[in-house]
Order: sequence, then C-alpha cells, then structure tokens
Amino acid sequence: MSSPAAASRAVRPPAARHAPRRPTQPGGTATATVLRLTQPVAGAVLPLSAVPDPVFAQGTMGPGVAIEPSGDTVVAPAEGTVTTVFPTGHAIGVTLDDGTELLIHVGIDTVDMKGSGFQPLVQQGERVHAGRPLLRFDAAAIRSAGYNPITPVIVLNNAQATIEFV
Repeated sequence: MSSPAAASRAVRPPAARHAPRRPTQPGGTATATVLRLTQPVAGAVLPLSAVPDPVFAQGTMGPGVAIEPSGDTVVAPAEGTVTTVFPTGHAIGVTLDDGTELLIHVGIDTVDMKGSGFQPLVQQGERVHAGRPLLRFDAAAIRSAGYNPITPVIVLNNAQATIEFV
C-alpha cells in the first residue's frame, strides 16, 4: 500500500474527508480534486490499471482506485446519499455531500452471479455516514464462481479527481 491512494491513514474530521484540495475555477471549469475518503472495504489498494477489465482499467467510467478485498463488507466512504443499489447487489452508487458521485463495484462481471453472494444493507435514497455498512459479499463464493473480487472505486463526475484513503 505504498501508492498515493494509500497515503496517510490519520484520522481527520468528517468534513475534511472529501474536501477538494483546489476549488473549481470561475466559470465552472473543474480543477484537480483530491478526495480523502474512508476506505470502503479492507484490502490492498491498487491502481485502477490493475483491474482486469478495460472499462475500469482504462478509466472509461472515470478515475479511481481498486481494492483487492480482504474484508467482506463495503462501507460508505464519506457522508452522502445512496443513489443506486444494483438489483444484483454487486455495486452501490453514492453521491457525497459535496456532489461527488462514486461507484463501488465489487468484482468483475459479478453481475452475472445474479445476486448470489451479495447482501445489500441499504436502500436507494438512504443517507449514510462514513463507515456505515452498505453491502456484504462472499469473496470465496465470487472466486469459486470464477470471478475476480477486485473492487473498483470510481469517481463518475470529475475526470480530474484522485482518491486518497484516510
């Protein structure tokens, strides 16, 4: 975990967890933003390029990081609102209080598991705080079904964003 995404794990006040390092320029032009978030699942933090799916690895959906999970519970990375709970339970969308839209996607092609091995713990529209459990998953079941449980965490609405876990 020597990547920038695995930077300092010092405890910060909740308001600072996803504060932008540089504000948006006048006229609405986005500048580089560093999102400081609670790590949504325990495990090794990897660059997005390590994801064995080109849609994620090439940043097509947006910038982010990946986690090789050692835990079984996805938690909210910051205060916000659950905007999407996929019917199969394999992914969650959260809009943070600063407007950042995140996708936390457990595994590659795990949508094909049709919900087996996944248990959503929240509903769309629900307010969440950093650390609130969002979904549980069974990594062994994912692997035994032939899928990789690597978990991309994607910023959907800011191509200049980077993620750091605190």
